[in-house]
Amino acid sequence: MLPAIVLVAEGLVVLWFTVFIGMMVSMYLDSRSMPLPRLDVAGRTLIGSAKLAFAVGMTALAALTYYEIPMF
Repeated sequence: MLPAIVLVAEGLVVLWFTVFIGMMVSMYLDSRSMPLPRLDVAGRTLIGSAKLAFAVGMTALAALTYYEIPMF
């Protein structure tokens, strides 16, 4: 019984992701004809902070990965 429940749950997850990706593609196709908005100060700060957070996270990931590799 449990394998059947797991298979149904996995099928529902696949269905959910299919619908989600369909909605994302639909939103993308609708927005292609719209003009790009000019970001205000808050928007530019948010984008800048996100870029900085990504750079710091990737640097930390690389440093921790290097630290965890055993030296021969």
